[in-house]
Amino acid sequence: MTLDNSSVQIPHAHPFDYSDLLTYRKEFPLVQQKTYLNSCSIGALSIRSLQGMSQFMMWNDWELWLDQVARARQKFAAIIGAQVHEVALASSVSAALSSLSTAFDYRIRNKIVMSALDFPTLPYQWLAKKRLGVECHFVESLDHMSVPPELFAPVVDKQTALLATSRVCYTSGYVQDVRALADIAHEHGAYLLVDDYQGTGQVPINVRSSGVDFLVTGALKWLMGGPGLAFVYIREELIRDLEPTITGWFGHNGQFQFHARSFAFRPDAAKIEMGTPAMAAVYAANGGLDIVLEAGIEKISERSQYLANDLIARVHDQGWVILSPHEPERRSAIVMLDMDNAQETVQELRAQNIIIDTYFGLLRISPYFYNTIEENALLVHALAEIQDRKKEHHW
Repeated sequence: MTLDNSSVQIPHAHPFDYSDLLTYRKEFPLVQQKTYLNSCSIGALSIRSLQGMSQFMMWNDWELWLDQVARARQKFAAIIGAQVHEVALASSVSAALSSLSTAFDYRIRNKIVMSALDFPTLPYQWLAKKRLGVECHFVESLDHMSVPPELFAPVVDKQTALLATSRVCYTSGYVQDVRALADIAHEHGAYLLVDDYQGTGQVPINVRSSGVDFLVTGALKWLMGGPGLAFVYIREELIRDLEPTITGWFGHNGQFQFHARSFAFRPDAAKIEMGTPAMAAVYAANGGLDIVLEAGIEKISERSQYLANDLIARVHDQGWVILSPHEPERRSAIVMLDMDNAQETVQELRAQNIIIDTYFGLLRISPYFYNTIEENALLVHALAEIQDRKKEHHW
């Protein structure tokens, strides 16, 4: 579905561009070598993260490792407004969801409500549980960009165990109203599970005030920590009774007592943890988390929005079709463009050292706080040249 650009609200320039955050630019070798506008796919690694991985390679010591794990939990808790004991680590969002999804009694409530725009990792966990009587219900998007809360409301009922959906849609950058979704779920005795992979790091959240029950996310994208580490938030009141059917020695209350004939869960969210984490990934993630905390998530968000708004205005001036939310308050720093031959265009840009990506035949561009207005201009200029060449070739 294409939209007339006249319906897209072009925001005025933000009075604060937070250009002081560009002092961090020198910490990211990748963005100094390329015009990198692809943070929604893979966040740039900082020198701190690279140094952290080098440190891991030099020191193999359990005490040091566990200290790094504890630090990662603490930093992530601070970013989302959680308490440390409400945070756990996993090897991936898929692993985290695999554990969480085994902790519910589907004989009592067997309905999982999701959005048709969610990344497939989320529904896969429950689609694979049909033999347990689980029923998956998908709320469709009317504009292929957003799923407003009022579309979820009629679907959630007393049979619903979870309303599980993304806070930021990976195909449009649409930011869901999480508080409204929590109210809908809780009204019927259901829980809200948020896949925040595209949100954490670029759009502020406070899990307490937003009413989230469970949140999963990863270090790969906006947290700039590379692959191999995911984070889980479990609301304090739910931890005690949550008992997944898959586990490991990190989830045991007596982890280093090595009782092979008995099992007792830890009393905190880490009860869902399984085996030894990929420690190089933990070291790398701590570098990215440090930068998010130092720079400030509010400032990072404002800077990223400033860059996204500038990009949208430049694209609008070209007359190209923008498939991002109309309302500025519902946009993230993910900008989608509808252009012919998107995959070919991405490859042509890559040959010019300009990195974006493509999904479903659309261009997906994601400036982050370490990017610049000049990089937006360079991208738009390169896209215009590619479009002109295609027209000439066509004629």
